[in-house]
Amino acid sequence: MERIKTYIERLDERLEGGIPKGTISLICGVAGCMKSSLAYSILYKNAVEGNLKGLYITLEQDAQSFKKQMEVLGLREESEKLTIVDHKMIDKEVGVNMRFEHNSIKKVKYYVDDLLKREEYDLIAIDPLNALYSLTTIKNPRGEAHLFFEELRETGITSFLISEMYQGDNRFGKYGVEEFLADAIIHLELKRERDILERYLGIVKMRYTNHHLQYFPLFYNRDKFIIYTKEELEL
Repeated sequence: MERIKTYIERLDERLEGGIPKGTISLICGVAGCMKSSLAYSILYKNAVEGNLKGLYITLEQDAQSFKKQMEVLGLREESEKLTIVDHKMIDKEVGVNMRFEHNSIKKVKYYVDDLLKREEYDLIAIDPLNALYSLTTIKNPRGEAHLFFEELRETGITSFLISEMYQGDNRFGKYGVEEFLADAIIHLELKRERDILERYLGIVKMRYTNHHLQYFPLFYNRDKFIIYTKEELEL
């Protein structure tokens, strides 16, 4: 199976080469665990080093602010292969359309479909999935989520959906159905060790892949993410 590299050092070799192409991954965790940074890093590295075209949709930050935030992390190199879009840009592109007045899920899907008619993309990230829900009047949450996942999967694009979790909540998605609809769950966790917060990464689920169930300590060093195994830490 063709795979998309995460470019997280030491992780791809434990995922049989990376994430299966054309699948949908949830990147989930509480605030501060670097979900957005991780998702953007995957698209950025694939654009700069892998020559794959990516679309990053940020629904809570404006595009320029988000870009500056990523530049602070060392992800500065410009690439025609990576496009950052925010909700204002989507509104401007879609225009006034009463069909989408209370349904941002359909608005974003319409925008993506229209864009794909003009351009080809290999990767897409939507950050966060929760913002789509909050800007949508949903009568049947599970049905809406199911339809959105299926329509996204039909595009054939490898997709990453950022999912906000809250302290004490064990659900990886707001409605508890997203984790079943997604092909993969990449869980970022914060743990307090004495007076230090440490980040961990776990692959809870990944279809078509034999993967480790260990939670790996996750670090960001200059311009890349890196995990450490239990054996390495013991050494």
